[in-house]
Amino acid sequence: MGDNDLKAVEDAREGLQSLLVEHAQAGVPEQVLVGLLREQAAEIEQFGYIPRRWEQPDQQEVSK
Repeated sequence: MGDNDLKAVEDAREGLQSLLVEHAQAGVPEQVLVGLLREQAAEIEQFGYIPRRWEQPDQQEVSK
């Protein structure tokens, strides 16, 4: 891993942590957040990549 890769990993970690804090402060219980992370991780492991359909969740709601 090069320095750029390590920086990208750290940036991603910090971004995820900020997102989790934001949702926890908005009232989402931590156990719910942990459960969601586990579900998403299982899906990523199953497919071997992050499904691109996650990119626009608001648009998915409209199309349902």
